[in-house]
Amino acid sequence: MKEERLTFERLARKNFHVSFPVMDKATWKRFVAPDISVPRTFSRLREYGQLLYGKRRRKYIRMIKKFPKIGAMRSLYEECGESAWYRLFLGLANPRLTKMEREAIEGDMDADMPTLEHSEETDHFILRWTDSSADASDNITDAAIITETGNFLETAWDRYQASFGRTPYIPVGSSKMEIVFYDIPGAHGVASPPDGPLQLNSDSWMTIPGLRRSVSAHELFHKLQYSFGYRTSWAPVSPYKWFSEGTASWSEVFVWQRVSRASKITDLFTNPDLNLYNASYSAVPFWIFFEARQKSSATDNPILHFLTTAEPAGDLQDALQEVIDEEWAPNNVYGQLDNFYALFARERRIGAWKMGPTGNLYSNISDPDGAAITPNLTVTDVPMGLSDTYSVGQTVSQLGSDYYRFVFEPDADGRTFSFSVTGASGGDFSFYLLWDKNNAWKRAAFPPGSTSSYSHSEVINLAEADAMVLVISGRGTGGAYALNASIA
Repeated sequence: MKEERLTFERLARKNFHVSFPVMDKATWKRFVAPDISVPRTFSRLREYGQLLYGKRRRKYIRMIKKFPKIGAMRSLYEECGESAWYRLFLGLANPRLTKMEREAIEGDMDADMPTLEHSEETDHFILRWTDSSADASDNITDAAIITETGNFLETAWDRYQASFGRTPYIPVGSSKMEIVFYDIPGAHGVASPPDGPLQLNSDSWMTIPGLRRSVSAHELFHKLQYSFGYRTSWAPVSPYKWFSEGTASWSEVFVWQRVSRASKITDLFTNPDLNLYNASYSAVPFWIFFEARQKSSATDNPILHFLTTAEPAGDLQDALQEVIDEEWAPNNVYGQLDNFYALFARERRIGAWKMGPTGNLYSNISDPDGAAITPNLTVTDVPMGLSDTYSVGQTVSQLGSDYYRFVFEPDADGRTFSFSVTGASGGDFSFYLLWDKNNAWKRAAFPPGSTSSYSHSEVINLAEADAMVLVISGRGTGGAYALNASIA
């Protein structure tokens, strides 16, 4: 039976072309089940649509380079509107909505959408924009910006097609992807819905030129994710932005070696206890590490392996576990996600998180202005001399890490340094020991069999090492622990 699809004709007359399926009840329930935020009634859906497309959207604070870290309205400051816009169009696919109800929502969207009277075509894209909207923030006043963006998109398209063997998802019935520019307060770009244009924020494009490369690659990568079933054949189960926004942000580095904001690189260093599954955009360093360590040859693409493994069912966490296991020899300790993450924790400390069997993938990663990003890892420094003790009770997140650097004073030479970590009931940890000399890594030890508690003693030889970094990483659960150290 042919799938029923609807289009918004009033928006189409403004050169904003979008379509969506009318799902049967069972399919719609399957897609909305993982996400309680999808509006399920007409009144809530209409209000949601007005937030994204109505005049009220222009009251949002302009997108800025430095994002707020806390607050109930944090979702409105996400640089990418992929999830938010997807929820709107998934809500519109509700088989219980009437024709009049959908027309009312389209009317709200149409009321504040400018007519995109200009267009420019490239090999794979049709770019549409206006320079005559009554709201100046909708306007692109320099056509050279459109040409530049088309070139950026074509570069990303070619990289994706060559490396992933597929093209980004093209809407049903189209031969090229449409790119539309208008004011989108609260987001630099939007890839949703799958059968719609790639939407770019004209205000961001005019005022923050450094974003154009990275955001173009980011939003286009979402369209590539759709080609692997994301949003098109399966709905992700929360948390999933470590995948969706994390890999889309990784693509900025893959294509351009720059990111739309430096915190995508620095967050997992300044806050190393951030649970990977909650990292969203900031998961980029992990994906770079994953690519580097899993890459067995110059042509190998570990991200492709992950996408094809996740494609049939969309079980993202199981897919990550599976591809890590497949890439390592059966007897290798790092062929498990928990231990693989502990290795990532080590590499963040010694600075080798971009290194793998084929070398350093990205020697420099830049911010939007082209300045090199140098992340600084947060480490707790603990001076330790003869008879000194140290005790702390702490927790570590699942797939997060805590770092303690015990700095040995001169009178500790020849003495015994001892520590113990006692995990609370149900805790699950990995431990890594890194011995430093003059703040440079000298040797490491990884006791993979100790997953709840661990202790170690060693005689200090300051000629060999003057500090030891203890890394405690959360495994499947993480949890609370007590750390005690002494020199005697």
